[in-house]
Amino acid sequence: MTRRSKPLDAGFPTDVPIRHGEDLGPKAQRTVERIIESARGVFLTNGYAGSTIDEIARVAELSRGSIYTYFPTKRDVLVAVGADSVRATESLIDDLSRLGRTRKGLTEWVAAYFAFLDVHGAFAFAWTEAAQNDEEIRVAGMKGHLRVCRDFSRRLAEATGRPIDDPETFGLTMISMLERLWSYDSLYSGRTRRDVVIARAALTIWTAVRA
Repeated sequence: MTRRSKPLDAGFPTDVPIRHGEDLGPKAQRTVERIIESARGVFLTNGYAGSTIDEIARVAELSRGSIYTYFPTKRDVLVAVGADSVRATESLIDDLSRLGRTRKGLTEWVAAYFAFLDVHGAFAFAWTEAAQNDEEIRVAGMKGHLRVCRDFSRRLAEATGRPIDDPETFGLTMISMLERLWSYDSLYSGRTRRDVVIARAALTIWTAVRA
């Protein structure tokens, strides 16, 4: 049987796309959350291409049929993991309005962003891999990432009272720096001290917004 993924007509999703819409009881909602959490770990270990519905089902301790009840394809599972990450990102970005007022607060925010990437960073790698062969995924991911970059700049401008002329480019530069530093720290753990990296990154952002 051919299973079709749902289109991403509106760009990157902010709600988890599931077969039964939002009409989920508590048990079904827990099952969906279990699938998403398991898929996140599988994508981190195997990448997108190396991940299968069978492996996600095994880790989640569910049948393949249970996965397909909510997600027709592996691609839909990836989008669901992405939507979950987007919601968490939006909450974190909102915190910048408060924490970005002081250098100490900004350092706390960068530390929280690293902790966020510890959980959700695998999604970014899996999405990038999938995007190489899926134009819709590529475009949706690009739109979503640039929206995060703009929101980052706007929240930081609100916190500091200093306007940022090009929110998208500034945000892209700073977020890319943080993601690369996190990636290096995760890959070469022990070569650098995370607290030092976080402090330096926060100082870079603090200085840049005041340049």
